[in-house]
Amino acid sequence: MDTPPSPPPIPLTSSLRTHAKRGLPSNLSSTIPHGHISGYARTPSQERAFAARKAEILRTMTPEQIEARYQDTVAQIRRVLEENRILADKVDSEMEGLRLQREMERGIWEKLRGKKESA
Repeated sequence: MDTPPSPPPIPLTSSLRTHAKRGLPSNLSSTIPHGHISGYARTPSQERAFAARKAEILRTMTPEQIEARYQDTVAQIRRVLEENRILADKVDSEMEGLRLQREMERGIWEKLRGKKESA
């Protein structure tokens, strides 16, 4: 199956992303209706695979089951996004602590260097 290149050429913050995905954050919008979250349109082979999968789902599931599955998937995506946000906050906090520690070490090193030169 064809996959779009990574990273996508359309930034998540682009004003071209006007087609929201129901239940997902607005920064996961697509540039075309029913397009990939990456911002790309589907390739012909992806479109055929999507149509086949959609037909299979419509044959085997009721609308209520489809909606329940969709809500489960959205909840799972939201959980992953929240975990990533928490992890990013931890990394930012740790980076700030290390930056402050480095500033302190640099100050001490400068003081020691100054004492050594004056002695």
